Amino acid sequence: MELSSNNRFTKCIELLLQGKIICSVLCPDLYRYVLEPNEPGEISNEERIQLFLGNINRKLVRTSDDKGFYCVVLDKESLQAKNSARAKLKEAAYQLDPFVKWMRIVRSCSKDIRPIEATDIIKPSELIGSLEESEILRNQLKEVANSLCSGNQSNMTDIKRILQSVLKQLVKDEYLVDVNDGLIYKATAKWTRLYEYMEFIAENEGFGLESLENNPGYQTDLFSANGNTASYSSDESNPV
Repeated sequence: MELSSNNRFTKCIELLLQGKIICSVLCPDLYRYVLEPNEPGEISNEERIQLFLGNINRKLVRTSDDKGFYCVVLDKESLQAKNSARAKLKEAAYQLDPFVKWMRIVRSCSKDIRPIEATDIIKPSELIGSLEESEILRNQLKEVANSLCSGNQSNMTDIKRILQSVLKQLVKDEYLVDVNDGLIYKATAKWTRLYEYMEFIAENEGFGLESLENNPGYQTDLFSANGNTASYSSDESNPV
């Protein structure tokens, strides 16, 4: 049953304050709600959300590809903002290697050099063939599974089960949505936010997370609503 306008507004606020991303894949009804054009003489839903968040020191921003919405803390020097930035960077740094390997696996199988983008379709059946033909890709998939999934996947020999465990974890982490009972997955705008963190980490190569607290510009760089999307490449020297 479709939510009323007020209920959709409330749900948007709840998700944004939980650190979630609103996009057409994760929550299509709410995404459409945010983008609905305003009636003459009335503010838009996006402006309504923006006004509410502004009253609690938050701001609604779009991902750099305009495919998703999330919120950030306005006072970037506050302890809350610094703790939030630190937590997100630690998470991104931890995920960097397995996610880079996963993106290379997907793009190697699809022969596509683009990074994974919101609304991209991923079909396990198309990945299996390339994985079965390449020991390098199979080993990379096992490494991804060991990093992202619970339990040790190293001794598993069924490549389909290993792939399934990775896909299930990516769904759980909201990077993918299962749109057809495990046969078709769709990427979410959370990938773009990950790239933004990866770009920041790449530009500050070799930093210790502790050093960020001594960098007065890191909050602005990390949370800039006008930040540019990183330049992604299939070159192995590129961090993504």
